[in-house]
Formats: sequence, structure tokens, C-alpha cells
Amino acid sequence: MDRRRFLTLAGGTTVGAGLSASALAAPAAAAGARYFNRRVPDEAHTVMGQLAAQGISAFSFTPSNGWVMVTQTGSYQARGIPDECFTALGQAITDGMKVHCVAFPPEGGNRWVITGDSGVLAQGIPDECHQRILEFYAAGQQVVDVAFPPAGGNRWVIVGTTGTFARGIDDECYQTMRNLNQGGRRITRVAFPYTGGWAVVAQDEFRARNIDGECVQQMGSFTAEGWQLHNLAFAPQNNGWSLCSRGPAPTLPVNRIRQFENSVGGQGIWQRMAAWKAPGAVVAVVLDNQIAWSTGYGWLEAGGSGAAHPESAFQAASISKAVAALGVMRLSQTRPDLPLSTDIRTTLDWQLDQRACVSTTATPSIDRVLAHRAGVIGRGSTSPANVCTGFDANTGGGFAGYGPNATVPTLLEVMNGQGNSPKIELTTTPGTEYHYSGAGFVLLQRMIEQRTGLSLTQYMQNEIFGPLGMTTSSYALAPAFELASGHGSTGAVIAGRRNRYPESAAAGLYTTVRDLCRLVSYLNRGWSAAGDITGPLNRSSIRTMLSTGPTPGRGRGFALSGVGTTSFWYGHNGSNYGFKSEFGGYPERGTGYAVMVNGDRSELVSEIVAAIRSTYGWG
Repeated sequence: MDRRRFLTLAGGTTVGAGLSASALAAPAAAAGARYFNRRVPDEAHTVMGQLAAQGISAFSFTPSNGWVMVTQTGSYQARGIPDECFTALGQAITDGMKVHCVAFPPEGGNRWVITGDSGVLAQGIPDECHQRILEFYAAGQQVVDVAFPPAGGNRWVIVGTTGTFARGIDDECYQTMRNLNQGGRRITRVAFPYTGGWAVVAQDEFRARNIDGECVQQMGSFTAEGWQLHNLAFAPQNNGWSLCSRGPAPTLPVNRIRQFENSVGGQGIWQRMAAWKAPGAVVAVVLDNQIAWSTGYGWLEAGGSGAAHPESAFQAASISKAVAALGVMRLSQTRPDLPLSTDIRTTLDWQLDQRACVSTTATPSIDRVLAHRAGVIGRGSTSPANVCTGFDANTGGGFAGYGPNATVPTLLEVMNGQGNSPKIELTTTPGTEYHYSGAGFVLLQRMIEQRTGLSLTQYMQNEIFGPLGMTTSSYALAPAFELASGHGSTGAVIAGRRNRYPESAAAGLYTTVRDLCRLVSYLNRGWSAAGDITGPLNRSSIRTMLSTGPTPGRGRGFALSGVGTTSFWYGHNGSNYGFKSEFGGYPERGTGYAVMVNGDRSELVSEIVAAIRSTYGWG
């Protein structure tokens, strides 16, 4: 997956350690403009003072500490830039181009790029970068910024008027660009100090990592005073930098994403992730039955270089059950011989035993299995063995998974109790009691595989994931996606990075928050539509799945609340070793969410979900 392809791009401030600075220039203002320079060439500072009132549209440094400055009125001055670049710039301005950006790759020499309202001029920049810039213009966009990290090579960022493309940049920088791009903002500048680090500006917001601390403070002062940071440039010598603004930031809508981020747990999402020792978190939100925004925070693995993105796959844990329920409903819908009233024992080609104290007359139907009311061994109905009452309420129901040194049993071996969980059997009379049962979903998995001749992985791909465009979802033990690593309660990576779950329908799904929100959007629309909509389930199946079934407060595979009201909600949470999650939808509102973290504390997920609901008034 090319994570660096994304469409529209704009936070509080995230900063790394910076260096102290001796004074070279003080903040200055000129006729509606403001600028601040530190350790830049004296001449550049003087010229900025002369040109600032004209509105500086571009200011940048060459790798040899040359510089160029262009204003909105077409004035320009430069020192130490390539002769061909200077000539091309002058001719472009003479021809009427309004220049947005002049940039220089770190390799130096006759390498440069000029972008403006009418096109691009370039020499010696990476071929792919040049081609991408041309594609922006061909698509009707102007390129307002091009930035090159100091490592050189095929590494760059292109910022268009409504889109951005990046190649080879720091993954946290990309994550930040993606996050800031949403919430009614767009990226306006990206800059890379020659000493490492990065800064991203999105109209009235910015974030930075490992840049000069004073620079961060001044960026904060600009934004706090209502100025938009139109230009940010880093000099190759003396850790110099320059900020300038042409005027106030525009009036922009309330940023619900920043509002959400800052309200998590009463502190903020970053602080709560640290408190609960979760290296990474991903979030997506549905509004008007479309994915409105999706964000990532932190890392796929503690100490690693891969940032967590909404396109990254996490273990969904028990959300697997809700998603598998669509597969069961699809099978029942397409097989008239498998209504939900079918006794699941007749579909397994395997003997489902029962304890001697279980009634022999009641039926463990598919419907009851989906609602955790079929009498299948589960939470609070597992131990002691050979009894049907007086259970330990805190045992059973889920699966521990298999670590890196364990042999993963087959599904049949799991059913026979030859793995690390008890044999699957009936321990209470079907229809009489609710006991949350992962084992019941193992039986549903067995049913699907026996009746279709396909693995659950292939069946769900063919019948559910493919039709719904859930391109990064799979029940495979180790799918070929970018995968998050699980972390224990101390924040350390778990052995093997991820446990394996052959009990796929119960706990083995890998997916993304964006795929889950695609599912939410589909279910919301299917619930509300007057007739069938395009997708794997007809309206009757969707309505049946999301309506109260044999267990009060539960549908088929889903938890429910607010049934019959405008606050009607369906959803499921998940808890595997090292991973926690929750997703849900409000079909009467056309809204929903998905949250996944690679830490071992469910409290973080609960705090994130509460912040989403509070932000949008979904209480």
C-alpha cells in the first residue's frame, strides 16, 4: 500500500527538543504583515523588512545558504541561487506568473523548482517529483509548496491547493500531515531543517518535531495572535530559520478533530495514550453515512519508525464476531435450507456434545448462537466441569491466542479441546441463559466452512469484504498488510508481536478503522433504506441482524442500545492480548465510529469513544 498517496490535507503543537538562539532579529511587522528571523543572512533579513509590506509569497534557502524572496506583487530578490533559476524566475514573473514556491533539493548545484499559478519550472529535481507536480496541474490544482528533506534522493513533499503527495519522508511527519489536513483545514507549508526534524503548517494550525524550540515558540505566537504562517524556511547554516505572514488567518470552521483530540480523558489523546501505555491509536468517524475523517496517533510498534495510520491493520479481537455475523446472515440469505432457526448441530459434520445436566429437548439454533443464548460453553458457563449451575462467573468466553513458539491447532482441534481452551460443548440449556461465547462463533465458522467448502478467510473475502470495498480486512492468521504490533500493560511489545487466533470468527479478524467505518456506513444505509441497497445483505437481513433477537439488548452478533429511538446504536468492542477496539453506528443519525489501539488497556478505547460522542453530542 502506498500510504503516502492522499487527497486533501491542515492542531495543537507537538515539539521536540530545540536549541537556544542568540538574538539576530526581533519580531517585525509591516503594513499587515509580520515576520521573524533567527540566524539568517543579514542581507536576507534586511530585504524581508523592505518587501514584507508587498506580501511575501515565497522565501527559501539553497543548500549553500543562498536565498530567494518573492512577493505577491512580483518583486523578487535573491543571493547565491543558481543562475538558471534566477533567470527562469525573472522570466516567469515577467510573463505574469504569481509565484507560490521556490525550492532547492539538498544535493545543491543547478537543482531547483519554481511553482506558481500558471505551472512549474524545474531543473534537476527527482523525476517522480517533477512528474507528480505536472499531474497536479493537469488535474486543475496549483502547487503551493514543494519541500525536500535533508537526506536527499527521491524524498519530497508536494502541497497542492486541495491535495498533497509525499515520498520517502519521516512517517510521523506524514501522519501529522494527514491528521492536520482534515477538520476544515488544508496544508499550506511543510519544511525540513537541515539538522533533522520537520514542521507542518495548516492555515491556523501547525505541528513540529525536533526543530529549534524558539522557532516553535514564535510559530505559537503567530497563530495565537491570529496571523497565518504563510512561509517557514530553514537555513542550512547555524540552524537558522524564518517565519513570515502576509496577514491574518482566515475565518475557519470549528475543528471537531482538534476538539475531540483535546478532550480525550479530560487531558488529550497523546497524554491518555501515554498514561495507558498504548504506543498507537487510530480513529475514524462517519457523518452523513460517509467517512468524514480518520486519524492516526503514535506508532505501529514502540521504538519503531512506522507511524500508526487509519489504513494500518490492527487485530479487531471480538469485533470479529460482529463482522462474521454478516457472513452468517449472507449464508442464510442465499441458502434457503439454512434459516436462522436451523439447529447448528446439523451443519457441523461433528458431534456437539452436552453435559449430562443439559436438557436434551431444547435446540441450539443458529439464531441463538448469534445471540450467545444457545447454551454453548462461554463466560460464566465453563467451570467447574460437568455442572450446569454454580459456575465461576469470571471464566470462559474468549480465547488466549497462540504465541510465537506455540503450535497453532486446527479449527477441529480447537473444537475438541486440543488447543489451549476447553472442548466446545453445551453447558446450559439452549434458550434459557445468556453467556457470552466465543466458542459459539467457532461453531458458526465451522458451519460456514462445511457448507461452502471454503475457508472462512476466502468466504468472507468473496461475500463480504470484496463487495463492501473492505480492502484491508482478513481473517487470515498473518495477512500481507501493514500490521500493528500488540503491547502489554507496561507498553512493551508482546512476544511475537501478535498472538495467532485460529478461532477466526471469534477473535481473528485484522482490519482498519476505515474498513470498519465502510461497514458502518453500509449498515446504516441498509437499515434506513426503503428497499434493498447494493451490498451482500438485503434489507430484511440487515434489519434482522440489528434488531433484538433471543437475548435482550443484543441483535445477531451485535450489542444494541436505544432501540426504537433516534439514539439507536449497534456495535461491538474487542479485547485481544495487546489490542483493544470498538466500533459502532447510529443508523437513525447516519453516524458512527471505529477506534483501535495497540495497547492492553480497554480504558483508553472507552475514553476515546466518549470523546467522540461528546464532540458530536451522541450521548
